[in-house]
Amino acid sequence: MINVKRITKNYGALTVLSDVSFSLNVAEKVALVGPNGVGKTTLLKIIAGLEEPDSGEVQIAKNACIGYLPQEIKVPESETVESYFRKMVGLEEIEKEMQQLEKNLDDSQKAEQYSQLEERFRHLNGDAFSYRIKIILAGFGLEHLSLNQSLRFLSSGQKSKIALGAILLKGVDVLLLDEPTNNLDLPALIWLENFLSNSNAACLIVSHDKRFLDNVVSRVFELDWETRTLSVHVGGYTDYLEFKMKKINRLKELYRLQQEKIENLEKTIRSRKAWAAIGAKQEVSDKDKYCRGMRRDRAAKSAKNAKAMEKRIEKIDLINLPKERSPLIIPLKPQESKAKHPIILKDVVVGYGNNFQIGPINLEIPYGVRVGILGTNGVGKTTLLKAITGELKIQKGEIKIGQSLVMGNLMQEHENLPFDKTIVQFLKERTNLKKEQIYQLLAKFNFSVEEAGKKIGELSPGGRARLILAFFCAISANVLVLDEPTNHLDIEATEALEEVLSAYSGTIILVSHDRYFVEKLNLTHLYVLKDGKLMPISSFDEYLAELTLSAKRLIQRLK
Repeated sequence: MINVKRITKNYGALTVLSDVSFSLNVAEKVALVGPNGVGKTTLLKIIAGLEEPDSGEVQIAKNACIGYLPQEIKVPESETVESYFRKMVGLEEIEKEMQQLEKNLDDSQKAEQYSQLEERFRHLNGDAFSYRIKIILAGFGLEHLSLNQSLRFLSSGQKSKIALGAILLKGVDVLLLDEPTNNLDLPALIWLENFLSNSNAACLIVSHDKRFLDNVVSRVFELDWETRTLSVHVGGYTDYLEFKMKKINRLKELYRLQQEKIENLEKTIRSRKAWAAIGAKQEVSDKDKYCRGMRRDRAAKSAKNAKAMEKRIEKIDLINLPKERSPLIIPLKPQESKAKHPIILKDVVVGYGNNFQIGPINLEIPYGVRVGILGTNGVGKTTLLKAITGELKIQKGEIKIGQSLVMGNLMQEHENLPFDKTIVQFLKERTNLKKEQIYQLLAKFNFSVEEAGKKIGELSPGGRARLILAFFCAISANVLVLDEPTNHLDIEATEALEEVLSAYSGTIILVSHDRYFVEKLNLTHLYVLKDGKLMPISSFDEYLAELTLSAKRLIQRLK
């Protein structure tokens, strides 16, 4: 389907891709992984024809149709939902051409063209296209949208879902998906998993969602952060991680054994050289000439053996330890709260005028518990978090936040970061740290000295997320309000966050669609927000099972 041959791409002196080669087969689902900034998006753009490589080539099967979903999507706001789908899929153009040809079907050439267009129309299920749009919308949790709804009034998340839906409905042969799960809630994510698993399209997927990759892909392509080359691994994402860990451990053991062998050889060489030196210098009486000669011969032989051993060492094919990135360790220790104040919501109603409201909500969050809030996009999860943090004024009721609570608000900080200030300036103004301490803290979050002088507006979303986590560490936050914290973090940073939060003794209030992340945090309280009401649930697994069953039913309706 696609053959990538020896692709190299440089930006100035920076090599992004080096001699990258692979093949993507018909209907195959493959993950493209590597740290942020390693070149995953660049590679997808090259395959999609949006960027040119410096060398190498991309071979695509004849007549293969490629669908590319970038991280940031722009849709024409003048379109309605249905007109956008029809235009993106190609139905609008097909119907126009068919209408023009209908007037001249007596012409055999035009009749043949009409027949070909009619076949394409049937292939796209043109007669049932509106029905199929509604199924796609339902899969992404947008069943409430009218097909005549203008895209102008939709949120960015809704626009992303519609753009992805149009690509899926087009029936492409190859899907290039760059972080397709970032704007999806759990129901939509599970639906997409099932859709891709049942699709005949080949897929190359960039995602930081480990569970999503495990459920969809059968191979993993890894871009190496140091060499910028690509390696191929068979199996799902977990299989890839296990293989990689075994390979690293095996190399370390072989390196240890080889170093031990070299050390023993060098020890023997030193011993024989020392004996040779002593034997050569040893004096005996003139009457014991035979003994003197024998000792000199033995000394010469020891020296010869020592040289032979040195040559053996020179010929050894040395094993190099794999270069590993310094692990990201998040030094987050919550400020001690002796009072252990709870967060209390009493008859809280919050929203935006009369257009959108949730509540009344009654909730008590004791200090040190871990609360997860689930629900589809648009039901008000972020609105509720904004009310708790005080960013959004409540309309009714009361929220009590104890004075001993130091709140770290990931969502609020993302929105309110001063983009015109440098990283160092921001931390200096917002914390009590000295400049030297700031640099030490930033180094732990993989910010170099040069990057520390950058303006925040120049950082990637992942870089801003790391900066916010560094800020939480600086203020010793003992309450964390996390709204989709893994969205812009690569897998390494996500794993570091999982690690620190697993042992975190403060309060956690979490909204996330990352199933692995949710399970890893061992949440003590789970709620679903639906129709403005917050309802407790007892089992995350049961909630997922219901969503999976619903997704499979929708997929069946598309067939």
